[in-house]
Amino acid sequence: MWEADLARTSVTLEGAIASAHAQQERSIGRLAEWVRIPSLTGEEGAAQAHMRAWMEAAGADIHQSEPDVEAMFAAYPDVAQYPTHWQHDLILPYADLPSFAALQASGLSNVLNYDGRPNLVGTWRGEGGGRSLILNGHVDTVTVEPRAAWTRDPFGAEIVDGLMYGRGTSDMKGGVMAALMAVTYLREAGIRLRGDVSLQSVVNEEHAGNGTLDLVRRGFRADAAVVLEPTSNTIAVSHPGGLYWQVSLTGVPRSPGARWNGTELEGLGAIDALPPVIEALLALEARYNAGTPRCQKAPFALTIGRVSGGHYETSSAAEAQLKGGAYFAPSLGSVTDVMANFRDAITEANRTDPRLRRHPAKLEFLHHDDATAQGVDHEIARVMGAVLAGRGADGIAHQGHFCCDMRHLVNQGGIPSIVFGPGSIAQAHKPDEHIPVADYVAAIEHLMAFIAEWCGVA
Repeated sequence: MWEADLARTSVTLEGAIASAHAQQERSIGRLAEWVRIPSLTGEEGAAQAHMRAWMEAAGADIHQSEPDVEAMFAAYPDVAQYPTHWQHDLILPYADLPSFAALQASGLSNVLNYDGRPNLVGTWRGEGGGRSLILNGHVDTVTVEPRAAWTRDPFGAEIVDGLMYGRGTSDMKGGVMAALMAVTYLREAGIRLRGDVSLQSVVNEEHAGNGTLDLVRRGFRADAAVVLEPTSNTIAVSHPGGLYWQVSLTGVPRSPGARWNGTELEGLGAIDALPPVIEALLALEARYNAGTPRCQKAPFALTIGRVSGGHYETSSAAEAQLKGGAYFAPSLGSVTDVMANFRDAITEANRTDPRLRRHPAKLEFLHHDDATAQGVDHEIARVMGAVLAGRGADGIAHQGHFCCDMRHLVNQGGIPSIVFGPGSIAQAHKPDEHIPVADYVAAIEHLMAFIAEWCGVA
């Protein structure tokens, strides 16, 4: 009897997947429609309204709520972040940790907030007796600047040589829409799942992660989760932590004629003191990576991305600033541990370098992400791996190499999770972002098979 039920389920699922395959143009058209709705970070409302309508049409129960910033800082003071907006991005630095009180005191809460920026959760209730599942992705995208570097309309969803172009195609409207279409096709084929499925379309993943964090705070849980970030339809079970940082320096502005008072250097400019800061940061990177075997990837990666300062070529600089980022492997400790080591490095440079003793460098942070560590053999990774392998795809679980919202589901929510989605992270945050249409279509069918396997079919 059980074998007969299994055979009927298999035939029904195969029929559902075949139906989805036959409706590729519908799937592609739906993604194109969403890509054409701009949803830059801070301006997600219109795209979320369309997603809500699509979820409701697919029979979902809807939860809609704006993230509660004060409640997030109270519940998760080590990882909660300031809201961000693409036009006011990373404008509130902090020396230790961000806080709700500092946000209120800054006078910036009029632009750093979630007014009109709701999270959406669409839930399809199961028949009972199966495992529940969260499908998580973000609606917000980064800016399209530099706009002049695009050769295609960033909101045109133009398809050329099998690639759909547009901001958010890979990062990550492709993944969210693949999940919605997967559930839609299962339901239209009459597949009745045993476990609940929830699709989370969250705001402000970029440079914050507060959308997912607030859903965790509100108690949204499941037996497992899939974060739909672009992995070219492969499985990732971990990801690094990350920091955005800045170091500010001051100096004494003097013209060349007044730089020296006899043999006394009066015009010590801020730019003059950049070398010991850079050396201290590079030395920190070297210490973290010391002893790494040549066959392994270095666990710590530092970028110094921007340098600015000064006003005149004929005057020493009154101020200068370095800005950069860092990624670190979960094995290097918590994000607050890494932040403390940054502070120690700059403090030691200020103590030992004569230029910095006169004008100490000031370290601040702009954003921080905790890392996520999970084994490659946990249950959801095994199930997804088996499904992909059975469909002729790559079922091997890998360590991830970019930060994402999985950290909140795993670290704060205790939900076993994987990262899986169409498109490539190499397309994120760049002009002419695109997604292979075949990748997107395949993800829908892979997700249909996985959802049925994980949740069970009634």
